[in-house]
Amino acid sequence: AASYYYALAAFSDELDLQLNGLFENSVQGDSVLSEMMQAFGIQTVFNEKGVQLLKEDYPPNPTFQYNFLECPDLAQTIAVICGGLGIEARFDGLETLRIKETDRIAALKTELDKVDVLVRPEGDEVMEIEGKTYINSPIFDTYEDHRMAMAFAPLAMMDTIAINEPMVVVKSYPAYYEDLKKLGFEVKEI
Repeated sequence: AASYYYALAAFSDELDLQLNGLFENSVQGDSVLSEMMQAFGIQTVFNEKGVQLLKEDYPPNPTFQYNFLECPDLAQTIAVICGGLGIEARFDGLETLRIKETDRIAALKTELDKVDVLVRPEGDEVMEIEGKTYINSPIFDTYEDHRMAMAFAPLAMMDTIAINEPMVVVKSYPAYYEDLKKLGFEVKEI
């Protein structure tokens, strides 16, 4: 679940946030985030409890490229980050994204289009992203996919958003919205 907090960090001007439970030598897919998120201005400091995320106000890299073959579940969150920050991106290694809970490439294309971010799939393995998120109280669909809900929720840092079928998060992170509330987010059930 660390990627969603890294997304919050990416959308922050400045941040100092402790995440317990993610360790440097972890076999979890999220362990690559410490290196990957440097492109977005986030420093990861490992400590005895987990990681401390630090960010100071400076612009991220204008482009991003990554091969997600070893960590495909991070692609949705990173796509939303790139769209939210207006970073042009190229994602490789997406072979398994079309056969997850939903066709995640098609779902990203549809949902990011709602905020004026262009997603160009190239076959089943590559996706390019272009444009900067224009938030106008969008309603995002989840396609019964827990990662869609959690990947798009950090856009609430930019403006009010709504998520259809938000409780799909119970598959992997039942307390997700409660934890967002602890960070100061206003979460309403409609």
